[in-house]
Amino acid sequence: MPDVQSALTTIAADRKRDPLAPVTVVTPSHAAGLQMRRRLAAMGPFAAVRFETLPRIAELLAAGHLAAAGRSPLARPIGDHVAQQVALESRGVLARVRDLPGYARALRQVFRRLRRGGITGASDVRDVPQSGHLGEVLRLYDRFRQDTAGFYDEEDLMEAAAQAVERGRAGALGDLGAIYVVPPGAESAGGVALLAALREAAPAFQELHESQAEPETRIVLASDPASEAREAVREVISALESGAALDEVAVFHSADQSYRRLLREALEAAKIPVVPLPGICLMETPAARGVLALALLPERAFSRTLTMDFFSVAPLRQWLPGQNRDVRALATAWDRVSREAGVTRGPDRWSRGLRALIADCEGAISDNKRRDDESRVRAVEYRRDLARDLQEIMESLITRLEPLRQPQPATSFIEAFSGIVDAYLDPDAEALDEVRAEIEQLGTVGAVGGSISLSSFALALRANLEAAYLRRERLGDGIVLADYRAAAGLQFKRVVLCGSYEGALPAGLESDAIIDDRVWTSLRREHPHTEDARLRLERGKAAAGRVVAAAAGGAITWSCPLYEPLSTREYYPSPLMVEAAARVNPSITTASQLRRMSPANGRFRKAPSPLAAVLRGPPVDGSEVTIRQAVRLRQRGEPLEQRHPLYAAVSMLRARRSSRFTEWDGNLAALSDVAWLQLQKAVSPTSLEHYAVCGFRYLSRSLLRLNTVEEPAERDVMEATARGELIHRVLDTFFKEMKARRRPSPGEPWSEEDRTLLMRLAQQAMAQAGERGLTGLDLYSEHELRTMRADLGRFLEADSAFRRETGAVPTELETEIPPAEIAGVRLRGRVDRIDRTPDGKRAWVIDYKTGSSSGFADITSDPLMGGTKLQLPVYLQAVPDAAEALAMYWFITQKGGFERVTYEATAENRALFERAIAAIVGGIRAGSFPAVPGDENEYYGGFHNCQFCEFDRICSRRRDYELSAKGGDRDMAPWQEVARAARREDEER
Repeated sequence: MPDVQSALTTIAADRKRDPLAPVTVVTPSHAAGLQMRRRLAAMGPFAAVRFETLPRIAELLAAGHLAAAGRSPLARPIGDHVAQQVALESRGVLARVRDLPGYARALRQVFRRLRRGGITGASDVRDVPQSGHLGEVLRLYDRFRQDTAGFYDEEDLMEAAAQAVERGRAGALGDLGAIYVVPPGAESAGGVALLAALREAAPAFQELHESQAEPETRIVLASDPASEAREAVREVISALESGAALDEVAVFHSADQSYRRLLREALEAAKIPVVPLPGICLMETPAARGVLALALLPERAFSRTLTMDFFSVAPLRQWLPGQNRDVRALATAWDRVSREAGVTRGPDRWSRGLRALIADCEGAISDNKRRDDESRVRAVEYRRDLARDLQEIMESLITRLEPLRQPQPATSFIEAFSGIVDAYLDPDAEALDEVRAEIEQLGTVGAVGGSISLSSFALALRANLEAAYLRRERLGDGIVLADYRAAAGLQFKRVVLCGSYEGALPAGLESDAIIDDRVWTSLRREHPHTEDARLRLERGKAAAGRVVAAAAGGAITWSCPLYEPLSTREYYPSPLMVEAAARVNPSITTASQLRRMSPANGRFRKAPSPLAAVLRGPPVDGSEVTIRQAVRLRQRGEPLEQRHPLYAAVSMLRARRSSRFTEWDGNLAALSDVAWLQLQKAVSPTSLEHYAVCGFRYLSRSLLRLNTVEEPAERDVMEATARGELIHRVLDTFFKEMKARRRPSPGEPWSEEDRTLLMRLAQQAMAQAGERGLTGLDLYSEHELRTMRADLGRFLEADSAFRRETGAVPTELETEIPPAEIAGVRLRGRVDRIDRTPDGKRAWVIDYKTGSSSGFADITSDPLMGGTKLQLPVYLQAVPDAAEALAMYWFITQKGGFERVTYEATAENRALFERAIAAIVGGIRAGSFPAVPGDENEYYGGFHNCQFCEFDRICSRRRDYELSAKGGDRDMAPWQEVARAARREDEER
């Protein structure tokens, strides 16, 4: 039995004797046929030789007969739709799952498997016991076959072609001539029948085999798949440098499809042209991803993240319906606006959130116009206009897409959805025509009276897009990149086989969710071409063997990762790779031995780490060159020049791992003037508290003025911060209204009418918070409102008692504190409430707290809490005219126990406060801003100071170790002095 190359040589020789004698080569793929055509052309000119796949030959022989009988091709959407309808007729145990979407898809796979095995109906299964679900599945299969009788699938086509050949009615048979079959030939009952018929009818028939020539074998072990991809690129570069042409090199990967993207990106980074087979998956194109996102929007309730993905990924038109500006550059701005609006999901949330944001912007515009702050007015107007544009676009999208959620005839659905695609996507976008073709194909379900809803359409569209490919490059324009199962019939000088780990090469066996493999084995005894686990494994091994055959006469490199990406889970080389390694070193007999193997010669390579892989072999791209240069300079002890691309990264790593407190740790002594200029403005005590807690937080928030807009979340319950702000707002509104009525008088208790008013204000504020998506689920928000009303009611009682005790009344509400200069800085702030006695001699400055009082337990003995509680001393500046003043935190909820924590303006406390402020100012002026994580929080995880810090993500992950290592550096002393200065002398002792 000759191999492919021998057959091509024979065909070329026969051309000289009879140049027009027809010859047909049955190839496993179009790519293999094209390559064989080129290999034959290299031997001399030829004619009358065709290279066709078996389904294409079947189409030439029988498609006309089937069309004459009134049958048309069974398109994927038609088969899936009929399978879904048949699934709803399931009985017995399967009736329990018939409504699940995955069940119909699994049933369709079973039908395909039965059909490829040559089983046309239940009557074909005679000797197999109807155990498990088999009997019910065969009944459903009969229904499926009955409902699709007017159509034909690939197996029907090949069976019809076999019958036409056997009966001498295949008109195109004479054009086929001598037939050569390239492995694997046929892998289904219909294909086997057609080849059998051709063997009897063709003037010559020859089945070929893979080349038996043993390629040179090399072994590469990489630390992880990403490093393995770079090693594959190194192998390709080595092949090209040794003289191989681009089309003589191929990279195959195992069944792990993540390698497809990893390898393509690594090769493209190395500027190596790539020809992926069978092409670029259509699902990977922006047009396909954008259209699918569009279809999924209503099903995902217009999720904010999916909507922003659509705007940022889809190739949108320059001008969208109803818009008068270029929207392509607005995706990032819309993302931020939708975050600020608190949008999560749902048309109502979009409408209410954006409406509330627009109203807030209008209010801010009015306020800033009164202040004559034109720059601020323009900034807020820009945000408002963005919100309005986004609101209009979302209303248009929702109006167009929502009607498609209801099932409707396929023709009208496809027409409506295609109209939406045309309205929003750029008609010249790459692959959009191919995506439109897949959309149109889904409309074929109309041939069986099928209807489509948006949810079923999205599922079917995803399946179509994942099965379709876009050919950008021609075979020969670059190196081939393909799944190992596409290697049949191909030939290369150099082959790289990646991902050769256990379970991926050959592909792991997937269990059937409906029929047990023992049943498939029983079916195979009666129908030999039915796939059971054993046959699948044999075919997988054979496919891997064809990769080796593709490198016959050349070289093949087997590669495998040692660990899973970002994990410590170990990968083990597959048995096939172990066998290949044994040919390099016969002492290797197990995967464990291969993993532990040390390189013995040039045919075996192992990189102990990702960095080691980057530093070995030919560099694959510019980034590797840069890294190697940096490492080389480091080894020589030479400093990196500042213009070196890795100067900053290497400097940061060295600095953070040293015992010195450097600029990479927050030592900005060289820029202390900048910090001092910031302190020349009025600063809040809260910002200084942040410095006392963590210098890096102060640096990020107050000096660098970094700001984050968190991802809105669908909260079950209201967040504590939002709850506190709401209670503050309700009380401020209540007391201002009472003040307008000249109430309360000294010692006057609150009445039931007052309580009713406060409850109404709370309900209104809760409704407004709901507009902004801050209240959580309705069930919990109602509970939150009840709890809030209870807290406010209790607070009214406590307030009546407090005013009766002091004889004071609220006089100032949400008032600015006159700037006071202490230690060279002006302190500013806003106090919640000030109560005064009628004579004005005594005053109480009150700061509401809605959280727990547990963090203030030591404030009596340590009034400034190490410099982290500075508000009360500052708030006393609001009553300079009072003969006697007291500042206090009032915990006004049940969580805080309605406690009052006071601060007395004694001389000792005043001196302590001034000393603490001076220490903080000194630390800021010195440029000392260390990251201070605090104690480890075992209950919540992470560090105490970082739990609610918005800058946690940009802080060093080793901040605790680094702080400990640098604690003795003298430049840390200014920050460390704050805690000492804020404590009383007796506490220090």
